[in-house]
Amino acid sequence: MRFLSRLTWFVLFATAGPALFGCSAEEAKSAETPWSPPVEPAPKTQLIFTNEGPLTLGMREMATITVRTEPPSSDEVRFVLLGDSLDATLDRVAAPMDAEGAATVTMRAPNKATAYRLRAWIKDGPAADLPVTVSGDGFATLEVLPQYKGKREVTEWTVSVLPRSTCEAVAPLLPENAPADFVGSAPVDAQLLVEKAPVGPTIAVSVRAGHFAWGCATASGLLAGTTQTIKVNVIDKPIVVGKTDLDVTLTFVPAQAQFLSMMTAAGKSLLDRFSPAEIEMASVLLDDMAARVSAQDAVLFADARAASGWDTITKDHLAAQPMSLRAALEGFLQKGTAAPPTELAGRLTAITAVPGYGSFSPSRFGVVPADEAGMPGTHLVKIASEPGDTISTSGEIFWLPTRYVGGACKSAALEGAPEGSTMGDALATIAACDALGQALGGFGTCDATCLAGLCQEALTARWDAAQDGSAIEGKIGLIQIFAAAGAKVDDIAVPVSLQGSWLGSVTDGVIVAPIDKAPVTGVLPDLGEEMPPEPAPEPAPEPGAPEP
Repeated sequence: MRFLSRLTWFVLFATAGPALFGCSAEEAKSAETPWSPPVEPAPKTQLIFTNEGPLTLGMREMATITVRTEPPSSDEVRFVLLGDSLDATLDRVAAPMDAEGAATVTMRAPNKATAYRLRAWIKDGPAADLPVTVSGDGFATLEVLPQYKGKREVTEWTVSVLPRSTCEAVAPLLPENAPADFVGSAPVDAQLLVEKAPVGPTIAVSVRAGHFAWGCATASGLLAGTTQTIKVNVIDKPIVVGKTDLDVTLTFVPAQAQFLSMMTAAGKSLLDRFSPAEIEMASVLLDDMAARVSAQDAVLFADARAASGWDTITKDHLAAQPMSLRAALEGFLQKGTAAPPTELAGRLTAITAVPGYGSFSPSRFGVVPADEAGMPGTHLVKIASEPGDTISTSGEIFWLPTRYVGGACKSAALEGAPEGSTMGDALATIAACDALGQALGGFGTCDATCLAGLCQEALTARWDAAQDGSAIEGKIGLIQIFAAAGAKVDDIAVPVSLQGSWLGSVTDGVIVAPIDKAPVTGVLPDLGEEMPPEPAPEPAPEPGAPEP
């Protein structure tokens, strides 16, 4: 019993101890861990050679080189020779930093003229390179003159120099990975100089603009203490057409008479399927409404239709409207197809795995979204680079004429309508479906509102089916494209814009309308930027609460 009593007191103190002594668990924890200000991150260490510019040495010359850290540190610095260092040597491969954050290494130059690099680095830290040139006959200055006849915009030249080499040796690596023991740059309108070029060995001098144009020349026979001019012919890197990804717009200017004939034929097909001239529209509408209810409700619908004379009521209702459905659609079609669509827009993307081919994904045909015009989401096209920074593209784009005229009709019908309105809304308004529901009354559990909904659903379904006329009739439209456009490229010669022309033809499967030379443009896709969410506002302090 005494043991149970002690156990009871132990549990009581363990679970309620803080409360018994007048403080909460959070307060007790806070008392154990006093607040302290956040620790600021240590500044990033930099490793710097004290020598200014490349180090120039004579053959077998000794040099003591100093490297320091900013801010000073006590880390160990390691050294290694990179490049064509021949028989050059270092007196150590690692050295500790002194109290001022500096370390030294002694280097003996090789027995032949060359150029290489001394690298210093800290384990898991920064690194730095010091270019070294060695000559037994002294040094010369090279004035490099790039000779460029291309059309790409050049703002800066970069020169890379590799002694004891030739252009034949380095050309396969240009322009991305030009090997060099000296690299310099200058604005396009300034002198491009290489100082302290070693006299004696041949020197590969490569020049590039970004990574889209490059050239190389081999220098030899330099004289110590002189300045020698060397011309470097620079050519454009071929366009990287395999990475093309642009939003393209083709101005659409088909022969107007032929294209309008296509529109007339497609419009007639659409109208005849939606509202046949030889059939009473009231009966058609009621049949379509009945088709949208269950089999059980269809019996009740038929009974009410016969008993209440719905065909006559619907016929009189439609006749009383300001305009018939067919007449209204004729007006919308005339307005929407009065002129050809102004442009065909889409995205041109090269297929990386299949050189010479790409995909064109249409987005819009005039004011009609591409999918509503019956255009498949992706079309295979040919794409190639041509001389003079030109990209050529050819292919065929499919479309359905009745789908296109339906989209143009919808655009006219919904002009000025509230955002989110549909063609079904427009048709229901023309037919006054709400009033028709009131006139018919109802059947079974379907009241006037229910009948109005059936009216709109029936008209919408009929409209959708009518737009498939071209597909049903086998009249598949085709747009043939042959385009050539000048391209602007980025730093690595990937196209970033296009401007040129195209020609071709458009057919509805029967009539052909030629397309003479028309503009084509391309720009980088606007991917948009996601803005970070705004931080939640801080809660307002409660009245009477002390300020923090």
